Amino acid sequence: MFSKKIQINLDKKDDIIHLEPISDIHIGHVGFDEDLYRKRIKAICKNKNRYTFFGGDALDAITTYDKRFNPDMSLEHDIDNQRQKWQDMTQPLIDIHHKQDNEKVWGFFHGNHDYKIPQITRSYLENTMCNPNGFTFMGSRGVMGLEIIYKKKILAQWSILFIHGSGGGKPERMMEQMKHNAYYDIFLCGHLHQKRYQPEVVYDFDWGTGKTWERDIHLGNTGTFCKTLIENTDGYMDRKNEIIGSQLGTLTLSFNAEEGTINGHI
Repeated sequence: MFSKKIQINLDKKDDIIHLEPISDIHIGHVGFDEDLYRKRIKAICKNKNRYTFFGGDALDAITTYDKRFNPDMSLEHDIDNQRQKWQDMTQPLIDIHHKQDNEKVWGFFHGNHDYKIPQITRSYLENTMCNPNGFTFMGSRGVMGLEIIYKKKILAQWSILFIHGSGGGKPERMMEQMKHNAYYDIFLCGHLHQKRYQPEVVYDFDWGTGKTWERDIHLGNTGTFCKTLIENTDGYMDRKNEIIGSQLGTLTLSFNAEEGTINGHI
């Protein structure tokens, strides 16, 4: 598990910042939507107050040496060529990340298409995708403490748990499991390729007033850039009895530090 504190200094007290995680890109897979990926990278670059992190499975990483290899589903068979394509497409964001005072990319997570592939070790990700680009490696499970500041005064603090995830199932079940023995403001997962946002209320005790109070928590699945079924191909999802088609794209959380509120959008 990894933890990281992120400080964002606002230009104006009422500025709203947006977190749009990028997860499950699957570069190299025939279903990868390159146009959509470039569009979201451009949008994040264009808005100074829009931030991101990489939530795992940036590369599809299924090669001819993998028992899961399917020539119908793989456009690029070399892992490092997949990595270089990610680098080329992501370079505009990396350039902004280096120039902007506030950290634009909050971290880089391990996905199951990474850690299950012998060639993609933590060292490979750190040496080729994290360190050269100034990204913090966050493992498969990490907590980000978001602190928003205006004129040296802390306006708000929120804790964000992200788990890439593994296995099958539905996001609702995965988000429910994430809450077990964990006390955070935001619970996000990847892996299941189903964009979700769900706010909930939990109950806490206020020592100042001596009363119980309601506070919000936020749960979400960060989506994907990889189509579920592709015409004229026969792949993994074609062989399942039940499928839920993925709506491509991202989840965005908007933070209003002045009012202490979060809103989710998919």
